[in-house]
Amino acid sequence: MNQQLGPLPIRILIVCTGNICRSPYAEALLAVGLSAVDASGFEVRSAGTRALRGHPMDATTASLLGPIAEAFAGFTATQLTADFVARQDVVLTLTREHRSAVLRLRPEALRQTFSLREFARLLDTVDLAGLPRQRSARWEELLPALAANRTSARLPDPAEDDVVDPFGQRPEVFRRMASQIVPAVERIIAFERTASRVAPGPW
Repeated sequence: MNQQLGPLPIRILIVCTGNICRSPYAEALLAVGLSAVDASGFEVRSAGTRALRGHPMDATTASLLGPIAEAFAGFTATQLTADFVARQDVVLTLTREHRSAVLRLRPEALRQTFSLREFARLLDTVDLAGLPRQRSARWEELLPALAANRTSARLPDPAEDDVVDPFGQRPEVFRRMASQIVPAVERIIAFERTASRVAPGPW
């Protein structure tokens, strides 16, 4: 992480290309889900490597969010910058290419940057009971533990960690995007929900 965590929320940045389809969809789901577990414990944002700056969330993407889309009606696309990355505790990308783009901007972010689906998979490699009680301390130890397990948990086809780009595509491609993002987001939320229940403590 870029600095020692205190009582501030853990900052999670989600990155795709244009920041109007994949990353805002994942941002909305993760923000709402983590807020339900810990109302003030997380700050979830998104950005694009070639953001369509100022554009709203794609309409088809918003329709997939259902009722929670209203809470993100004011969303506009944001360009990824090195300074933006530096302010984050965790960076989750939608493809391996996006991860490489993040690291070109800020190589120091290596141990805190993962693809979204990779991060979710790696959570299964960590012993929750061995992590600290406090949320901030738990995430402080979690990230290097996940980074250390990258090689052993690598998929035979690394492309399986990528999320399809639905921009300009038919609705079925957007549904495929959702089918790839939702399980990963749900795994992250489940991890934090379990940690909150198993390891209660001051937040």
